[in-house]
Amino acid sequence: MKFSSKLAASAVVVGLGLTMSGCAGAPAADGPVTINYWSWDGAPGQDIVDQEIAAFEKANPDITVKYTEVPQADYKAKTALALSAGEDIDVVSVQPATWAQEVEGYLLPVADWSNGDAVLGALTPASVAQTSRLFTDKQLLAVPLYLTGSAIGIYNADILGELGVKPPQTWAEFKVLSDALKAQGKGILPAVMPGDGWFQDEVTTTIVGQTDPDFFNNVRYNGGAWNTPSYVKALTDYKALYDNGTLDTATLDLDYAGASTAFDEGKAAVLFNGSWETGRILTGNYGVIPFPAEDAANVSLRSYLDVTLAINKDSAEKDASAKFIQFLAAGDGVDIWASVLKGIPAVDGYQLPDGVLTTDLQKASYATIVSLLSNPHGDRNNLGAFSDAAGANTKEALLGHITPQQAADDSQAKLVAGNF
Repeated sequence: MKFSSKLAASAVVVGLGLTMSGCAGAPAADGPVTINYWSWDGAPGQDIVDQEIAAFEKANPDITVKYTEVPQADYKAKTALALSAGEDIDVVSVQPATWAQEVEGYLLPVADWSNGDAVLGALTPASVAQTSRLFTDKQLLAVPLYLTGSAIGIYNADILGELGVKPPQTWAEFKVLSDALKAQGKGILPAVMPGDGWFQDEVTTTIVGQTDPDFFNNVRYNGGAWNTPSYVKALTDYKALYDNGTLDTATLDLDYAGASTAFDEGKAAVLFNGSWETGRILTGNYGVIPFPAEDAANVSLRSYLDVTLAINKDSAEKDASAKFIQFLAAGDGVDIWASVLKGIPAVDGYQLPDGVLTTDLQKASYATIVSLLSNPHGDRNNLGAFSDAAGANTKEALLGHITPQQAADDSQAKLVAGNF
């Protein structure tokens, strides 16, 4: 794991913390212990976690880590129930949304961790501040692992190269791509994306934030309205992309898997999704573009913590748990999950290990992702099921069943009703 020179002081603090906490291989003070780690699939996932545990246990032979992976759809309910029942959980992944406050009573404040200062000293202030906003009174009860954001575009460089079209940054440039594909006559779609309601909400909030960057945070943190003129305009502009042929309305029937398959099979030039799909650039001649804007100067997205890590306040192995979290979030374990481009590490000054990115396109694409996630127009701190409801209204507007104003008003009514 490499750090920029300006962050040498933070690296020294982390190095001292690793040595003191045993991440460099020192035996645990109280003899062999076992800790139980719970997370959900894809955060960062069983295959990667197995590698993390093997590396950590090699460096800490007196600590054994048992991992329980729960399907994401079941994670919140099952984990909350397990915590309330006093099940033996030591390290718990906390989803960075409203659920964090639901389980905060079970979590040990980071200030009480044996290595809390060392861990925090390695992380970006912005990611730590975002984590603190998850909890009541901003009490820090977890540490961030990595950040993701949405929406972005992943493009097939071979398709664009054959057309002689540059990767689009604006919707005018994207229309050039769409027209070129139609003229080519091979039936290749300009873009695919999940038609699922939650992702259609991602797209619309991306568009509105490009010209009204305070929109989402104002709703999320200040009780602001959803049906603002800027939101209605964003949805109107989004619909226009389908009306004028820049995007194909038929693709709205695709779900997440269907959109991904179409792109993988070369049936679409661009896949719109979240930054968590960036790993695709390691599997083919693919690049990353921001989600286009009317003006290239406005390209941006919402980004947020994707995974945070906490210690159960009732854990009997708090020190060993703190060592493991430090390894994952600020130590040698970062390189393992970061190298598959799962997310952007919260480590200040982090650079990928040499050899992960081997082409100029991969390097430029990763730089694009880092820049976008580091300079978001808002927090991707979604309001649970509200995203599904707002996205369903978005689709109705795109299909012409309701107007953008009606979609915005109905979403506003649902937001006020609550239960999200």
